[in-house]
Amino acid sequence: MSSQNANPIVSTSWLNTELNEKKNDLAVIDATWFPDKDASEDFAKEHISTATYMDMFKGVENTPLYPRNIPDAATFQTNARGSAVNNSDHVIVYEDIFGNFMAGRAWWMFKLFGHENVSVMDGGLAKWKGDGFETTTALAKKKEGDLTAKFNPKWIVKFEEMVENLTSRKAQVCDSRGPAMYNKKPDDQNSGHYPGAVNIPYPSLFNSETKALKTVDELKKVYSDAGIDLSKPVIGMCIGGMSSCTLVLTAHLCGCPDVALYHGGFMEWKGRADPSQIE
Repeated sequence: MSSQNANPIVSTSWLNTELNEKKNDLAVIDATWFPDKDASEDFAKEHISTATYMDMFKGVENTPLYPRNIPDAATFQTNARGSAVNNSDHVIVYEDIFGNFMAGRAWWMFKLFGHENVSVMDGGLAKWKGDGFETTTALAKKKEGDLTAKFNPKWIVKFEEMVENLTSRKAQVCDSRGPAMYNKKPDDQNSGHYPGAVNIPYPSLFNSETKALKTVDELKKVYSDAGIDLSKPVIGMCIGGMSSCTLVLTAHLCGCPDVALYHGGFMEWKGRADPSQIE
């Protein structure tokens, strides 16, 4: 799997085979994150062999409008190198919570900072263990990586572009928040959505039984049922650029040639847009 055609998603069995064959060009990253505790402690207790932990928020400066902000290129580069990621690596990210909440974000961040050869292990650590594959407590000793971060603006959309899109309608906008937040309520200023955005709730992207992503055909139906034409530009958004990364991931997986994340999400939109620009 070359850097030119890395599948956005790999299976647990694929990764197990690659690890058993001792492929040297794999960088397996546990990107688990919790808002209230240090996920690296859980990583030390159980993880996939050869994996390294990477805190995607290390060195990030959050603000009220960007509560889950992104690092600058230099910070991301330092963090990735500290997790032993090289320019030549095929990066495989996974997490130890439901779905791809943080793995999807990590996938998008590697893309954002110019490392195209990145995939998410579908189903995370729970599926890895459920499929009978081993975990370890051993911490692999690795030398610092040489990844060079180069910001790629194609993967991100800013507020000003979202304002312009109100007129141009160049891109279709998908919102991964739940209906309770998407649908505007007079007594809740945190509810409502970007004008014209369609609601594709994050859980709808997953198989409720396996907890893995739906098949490509099933995902295409999710988008088509929502009125989204995947041959045209798509923007994913949520509250602050977390669950919507999986919208970007799945649209890309389904072949959408032009998909990006509105990182500011509804948190920024409701804070900066005119009240008339909230539906």
